[in-house]
Amino acid sequence: MEKINKFRVFNRLKTVYRFNSVENRNESSAEHSWSCLILADFFLSQMDSNLDRLKVYELLMYHDVVEIESGDTPLHPERNSLDKKEREKKAVESLKEMLPFPLNNKFIKLFDEFEEQKTLEAKFAKAVDALDAAIHELDHKQDWKGWTKEFLIEKKLNLLEDFPELKKSFNTILEYLIENNYLNQ
Repeated sequence: MEKINKFRVFNRLKTVYRFNSVENRNESSAEHSWSCLILADFFLSQMDSNLDRLKVYELLMYHDVVEIESGDTPLHPERNSLDKKEREKKAVESLKEMLPFPLNNKFIKLFDEFEEQKTLEAKFAKAVDALDAAIHELDHKQDWKGWTKEFLIEKKLNLLEDFPELKKSFNTILEYLIENNYLNQ
């Protein structure tokens, strides 16, 4: 039971809520991780790349596990996220003991790779993570209050530079947001 109970810690990601809406509630970080996996598969199926699919999927599967302890830090023009790195560092240390072996070490390795952004797979996973929220929020116009074109470009465009397919999708979404008055509400 000890190993099963340690594994159950992963289920707590279902109870971490993000700023993004899902019907009349907020999206969970677990739902976001699943959405990122599907979005990555969508783009990888269209791209001619040498990316290691399994590595991309694992990076996305584990990228927000830290939020079990740190909580979500939403990207939003009206919110401050200056302490995010410190909270996540403490969370990683705590989770190392809480998660079952060998997944605890795997989580740390993948989380570090995602954060360091040194591999092409980590850069792709981060780009998918950035694009997922924008796509998701197309169904929730009210959540765009306070957002501007400039803020989106500043925070997201640089993450997409290495991936023309994702960058093109971002620019298409940006045009849609402007044309349909999502921004500057």
